[in-house]
Amino acid sequence: MLKHNVRFALYAFGLGLLVSCSAQRTGAGGSPSSGPYPVGFKFLLTTDPTRSYPTDDGSAVQSRPMRIYLWYPAVAGKVKPLTVGDFVRWAGDDFAGTAGGAAAAEEPVFPVPLKQGLSEEELAALLVRPMKSRLGPPAAAGEFPLLVFGQGLYYESPLSNAVLCEYLASRGFIVATCPLVGTRYRLTNLNAEDLETEVRDMEFVLAETRAAFPGKTARLGLIGYDLGGMAGLLLAMRRPEISAFLSIDSGIQLPHHSGLPGVHPSYREQEFTIPWMHMTQARFLEAARAEKPEVSLSGRRKYGDSWMVGVPTDNHGGFSSYAAFGIRKAVRGYWEGFGEDARPVHDAVCRLAGDFFEATLKNAPTALSLWTFGEDAVGRGGLVVEFFKGASAPESSRSLLFRIMRFGLEAVRPDIDRLRAATPGADILNEPELRWLAYHFLLWWGREIESLDAFRLNVDLHPRSADAWAGLGEACLLTNRSDEAISSFRKALEFNPDLPGVKAALDTLTKK
Repeated sequence: MLKHNVRFALYAFGLGLLVSCSAQRTGAGGSPSSGPYPVGFKFLLTTDPTRSYPTDDGSAVQSRPMRIYLWYPAVAGKVKPLTVGDFVRWAGDDFAGTAGGAAAAEEPVFPVPLKQGLSEEELAALLVRPMKSRLGPPAAAGEFPLLVFGQGLYYESPLSNAVLCEYLASRGFIVATCPLVGTRYRLTNLNAEDLETEVRDMEFVLAETRAAFPGKTARLGLIGYDLGGMAGLLLAMRRPEISAFLSIDSGIQLPHHSGLPGVHPSYREQEFTIPWMHMTQARFLEAARAEKPEVSLSGRRKYGDSWMVGVPTDNHGGFSSYAAFGIRKAVRGYWEGFGEDARPVHDAVCRLAGDFFEATLKNAPTALSLWTFGEDAVGRGGLVVEFFKGASAPESSRSLLFRIMRFGLEAVRPDIDRLRAATPGADILNEPELRWLAYHFLLWWGREIESLDAFRLNVDLHPRSADAWAGLGEACLLTNRSDEAISSFRKALEFNPDLPGVKAALDTLTKK
């Protein structure tokens, strides 16, 4: 590690020609060429008062600290561009002084991939290399789609994906993210609790970014790298306003050893209907192709278009800013070493990401026309792009349930009948949720007639569900419809003979 900023300057002077040539070839900071917009950058230090986190000394708790990185299309100006070193210093502060947001130290706390992956001379040259971003210029006129980015394990600081984020901003997107920090301490565990924490962090970033750019954020998209891809998938399943999702080398296409994200209570594949692009190492795409269709997420997905992208690398870090920075040496715990210059592949990843969001969030389908589609088709940069056309998504179960509550089942039934005719065999209404709603109509909301209609609809939609038949039987029993209660309880026991409450109720009714 260098001890004096003077040495930074000397190395920068000595290697200035090398840095200049690299910037001309791939853009500032080793990134692909810019889009039409200058890139602005803001850093927000705030807290989420709805959650707690330890103070720096661990003796107490406070509101959860939030460090939000924002890239956005800006107006041209004379503001000096930020350097890689600026983002390195922010990365050091992401986890040193996490609670208090201490000011950046004079010497950066180098992330391990930089410290171990570069020589002292290479590191010095990298730190002074200009990025696209400029601190705080006014935002460009107009509205722009908002992209919320979820970070990954071992790549927790936004430094890891800063190059992609600012490239997307140059193409007319507002991009927002925050460091990946666990629920109760810096460590992020591979469990449902900490995955939910990342989802909530992304939701907080979404809200704060909209507040920071009032009236400027248009449609909403998600990006998730590694664990952030799992968080993004959950967010796409539970936020209907999200219009597109890009996952990057994330363990969501095939079953993950942790069980995530499927063990999370928000995981509902039937709600995942938006356009989805999944970029991953080509070997993982080949493994998914070798499996039965139902094993992979894309094979099970019925609704929404999907793009599966095989990237010609065996290196997880090849999708990150570290590839754009030109790191080649092996780094223990991160990568074995890049066999060749990873920048061209990373450039292709950035460009395809921009084209995907142009097509899905800016109504520009021709943005993807330069990429070759079809099985084993090779596009620019050696990326293998497979396209799967999905059906148009029907109205979701949660939307139908909301309308039933708001307007009544009779008003919504024609739409339900049309959906059943158009999508035979589809799970139009979630069985336990419709049953729970019917109980609310019956017992707590004073809508008894509607409750019977809802219970009858539930057994009509789920004729082999013992719980649905048991619910209808109980509703008939409580509304003095003994004959229908008896037949419903008998039907429930056909599908599950081990329902003691149903057996007892049926015995009482038949004795009478």
